Amino acid sequence: HCQGPGEGDVDFALDLVDEIAGKLCVDTGRVYATGSSNGGMFTWELAQNSKSASRFRAIAPNIGLPHRGYLETAPGNAEIPVLLTTGTLDKTVPPGAWEDRHFTTTTDGDHFYYESATAITRAWAAALGCSTDTAAAPVDTGLENVDCRSYCSSDPGLTRVLDCRAEMGHDSGYAWTWGLTLDFFDHHAER
Repeated sequence: HCQGPGEGDVDFALDLVDEIAGKLCVDTGRVYATGSSNGGMFTWELAQNSKSASRFRAIAPNIGLPHRGYLETAPGNAEIPVLLTTGTLDKTVPPGAWEDRHFTTTTDGDHFYYESATAITRAWAAALGCSTDTAAAPVDTGLENVDCRSYCSSDPGLTRVLDCRAEMGHDSGYAWTWGLTLDFFDHHAER
């Protein structure tokens, strides 16, 4: 039978989680998804798709925004916290300016359109019940040269929806993103 876009990938990810959990000691209530660039884009699909959303505790897309039109469907699971990390100089998957909800587009020669970082984190925060009536508030993560903001700023610690940007291009920035991602997952380990 025919599957919609990404359905085979979602099925593969779920099969992979099942395979690993069947062979290793895995706390299936603490399964997370992260990826960079296209892998980051895929984490949004995992969190929105009704087949997979309940299987993941949190997502952390890195330099990966969903394609334009993603927001036409509500997030699949309002329980999934999200950490988005992007580069303000990224020409491949540009996050857009803070508080700009218009779509963004590549400026590196390709022609792809993405939901802006503000649009996606604002929509996700609203789905989680956070107020989006005012601009996202700064969140101190202790990282230098990284600007993090959230519409869920009343949350303690690393908020349920965290948008972090650094002055970098289409680079995973693992020197700062990896530790923040692990801290975020640990912070949101409990439902």
